[in-house]
Amino acid sequence: MTNDSLLGKNDLIAILDGMVEGIITINDKGIILSFNKSAATIFGYTYKEIIGRNVSILMPEPDKTRHDGYLKRYITTEDAHIIGIGRDVTAIRKNGELFPLRLSISEYPAKVEGERWFIGSFLDTTLQKQQEEQLNRSIKMEAIGKLTGGISHDYNNMLGVILGYSELLLDELKEDPRLFGYIEHIKHAAERGAELTSSLLTFSSVKTISEEKVNINEVLSTYSKMLEKTMATNIQLDINLHDNLWSTYINKGCLEDAILNMSINAMHAMPEGGTLKYKTSNIQVSTLDSQVLNIVKGDYIKFQISDTGIGMEKEVASKIFDPFFTTKGDKGTGLGLSQVYRFINNSNGAIRLYSESGYGTSFTIYFPRHIENKGNSNTKEEASVEQEEQTVTGNILVVDDEIAIGELNDKILSSVGYTVFCAATGKQALSILEKESIDLVLSDVIMPEMDGYELAYRIKREYPDVKVQLCSGFAENRGNAVTDETLHENCLHKPFTSNQLLQRINALLQ
Repeated sequence: MTNDSLLGKNDLIAILDGMVEGIITINDKGIILSFNKSAATIFGYTYKEIIGRNVSILMPEPDKTRHDGYLKRYITTEDAHIIGIGRDVTAIRKNGELFPLRLSISEYPAKVEGERWFIGSFLDTTLQKQQEEQLNRSIKMEAIGKLTGGISHDYNNMLGVILGYSELLLDELKEDPRLFGYIEHIKHAAERGAELTSSLLTFSSVKTISEEKVNINEVLSTYSKMLEKTMATNIQLDINLHDNLWSTYINKGCLEDAILNMSINAMHAMPEGGTLKYKTSNIQVSTLDSQVLNIVKGDYIKFQISDTGIGMEKEVASKIFDPFFTTKGDKGTGLGLSQVYRFINNSNGAIRLYSESGYGTSFTIYFPRHIENKGNSNTKEEASVEQEEQTVTGNILVVDDEIAIGELNDKILSSVGYTVFCAATGKQALSILEKESIDLVLSDVIMPEMDGYELAYRIKREYPDVKVQLCSGFAENRGNAVTDETLHENCLHKPFTSNQLLQRINALLQ
């Protein structure tokens, strides 16, 4: 092999920069000598910011002092306490965020200008830790299932004895209000114990639940009187039910529990009062929507529960269906919405959450349509869904500060032939309009700095030929610059299906 075939310095740098692992080199004084691209990405420093700094800048207290001690002891005694051994440590990014790191350190075999060099390779294990936590949570729930299944028979027998004798004592002590009240408390506590056992058994799938043909409109109509009594007096119920709603095949009791659970959560989110809305409709889920919702395409009942409360931060919304996660402190168990999620998932349905801090929260649930005669499928309606996905042309500008939603709408519109441009703010949208020929703007209503109505006003004034379609997760959102009531009346309400979006866009462009 000739010297010409050996890798040069630039080749080695390119190889190091192409590695997934972060690679760092320090000398025996802890000074950082090299830092590859992955390391820069993980810690948030640029190459110029980090080179020449002490490696302790990447460690939180008290790890800085401990690391210096390890390094000095190794140089003095050759005791490889950390050298050549992979270990989990806590590191700190430039922005101050602590995160888990898997670190391995080795010594460069030769001294360079009298210095000893050390090479560290590491990986950010944040995702791995989250997956481990999810696995541990699953193991915990499995353990709860086995535990509750093992003790439920004896436990319910004991509760049955307590309830039975409580009822007998209530009959005997009608003339003694003081003792009668004590027994009522005992009976209520036993009933709560039985409800908790039932909830745990249902959640852990130890308890088998029966299913039946259910019309959600009938359940809501029957339940509405009870809900009115349950809700605070400053909360108004708004019930909008589809006239010819399809039936679904689910457990009716679990549906009632889910409605009550989400309704009470909504009430707690509206301490100053507000509106709680229930809405049902029939929809056809297309192939693309089924991939997004992770359900089979076809006919579904869409059931929405929305409130005008305080809404949720993104961090809270991302954990809302996790078992044992609660924002109510000691007043909540964290099992309510996780049970709702499991019930809907077991019913071959889907649930989606849309929430904006300061505006409210909306849960959208999809239940599969129950068809009595499997052979008599609604092929005509299914065909109409796919027929909407025809190839078209035009330039669409999608404006949404939620990147994931913007990307989804981009995918839907691009799949049928539209050319799509995306913007995260109204200011970015106006910049794109200056440079590109746009036929229609699809914009969210709630956005920072400039909301959808203000953007629509600017577009109508500066680009009168451009069509505008607004969309929002809340029906009553109105901006400060509402000059066109038609925009408000025709607002698409999230979450909408790809078919609903395409129908609206096609109608506007035609």
